[in-house]
Amino acid sequence: MQNAIEVKNLKVVFPDRGRMIRAVEGVDLTVKKGECLALVGESGCGKSMTSLSCMKLQPSLAAVRLDQLCICGEDVTDYTDRQMQALRGSKISMIFQDALTALNPVMTIGKQMDEIYRCHEKISKKEAKMRSIKALKAVGIPDAELRYHAFPHELSGGMRQRVLIAMAFACEPEVIIADEPTTALDVTIQAQILELLSKMQKEKQTALLLITHDLSVVRSMADRIAVMYSGKIVEEAPAKELLENPLHPYTKGLMAAVARLDDDKKEFVQIPGHLPDPADKPAGCYFHPRCPYAATACKKAMPLLTQNQQGRKVRCYEAGKFKE
Repeated sequence: MQNAIEVKNLKVVFPDRGRMIRAVEGVDLTVKKGECLALVGESGCGKSMTSLSCMKLQPSLAAVRLDQLCICGEDVTDYTDRQMQALRGSKISMIFQDALTALNPVMTIGKQMDEIYRCHEKISKKEAKMRSIKALKAVGIPDAELRYHAFPHELSGGMRQRVLIAMAFACEPEVIIADEPTTALDVTIQAQILELLSKMQKEKQTALLLITHDLSVVRSMADRIAVMYSGKIVEEAPAKELLENPLHPYTKGLMAAVARLDDDKKEFVQIPGHLPDPADKPAGCYFHPRCPYAATACKKAMPLLTQNQQGRKVRCYEAGKFKE
């Protein structure tokens, strides 16, 4: 199956108050056509910076280095911003966390949607309006003709997020990156938005890179899961295998922290400690200060991301040795 997006050895650093922040360190990611890859980890581990770098939308102060970036088989490693603008919206799109920030507050929903069609498909204003209203209806927005003329602040949070999904799928790109698409919404609306996103992704066979800190979100959506910690991928596997049998202690900790209705335990489970300072990371495995299974080797050298006989990737000297 063709790779819709392929990233090799991505590194992102940027200055902060006289220090160098190592946000992403040598990340490799591949998402196949029609596949959903979930990139999970705590806030601050480098997920969003990875996704922005895949779109070449990283902050101006950030220095990005990578061996290769391919989108839909096209090598865009050395593309300028002007060249990337032609791809954004047509071949690759992004759904941001906060729709109120992502949408232009002084432009109507319709005008913002029309721009996408007219920019990439060179169609008339009338046809753009027809397609925009049709797209709004497709994502379940009631009274789409009325909402077409509304400003972002006049819509609810859930409707704004549906607008972002409609905009992302507008020109039927082959790749969509969704960066924590339900963070600002309440639990009920979150479920509706994720169901909509999953439905449209499967119907259109779009490759989806889903960024999230919540493993419960990916259980029903992801085909594969990549777990990120402090700028590095620490585990990658098919979703079912990873959720049933985590090989990295960090993955195990993330899963234990997910609240479940069928769990009789009353105490709140959390991973002890916190993410290391990105400008002063510990020697060895970055997770070892928080890991209950850390051995001497873990404190001396960073383990490699190795692939086992079952094809699963894990970065851990003690991989799978821990017991429940």
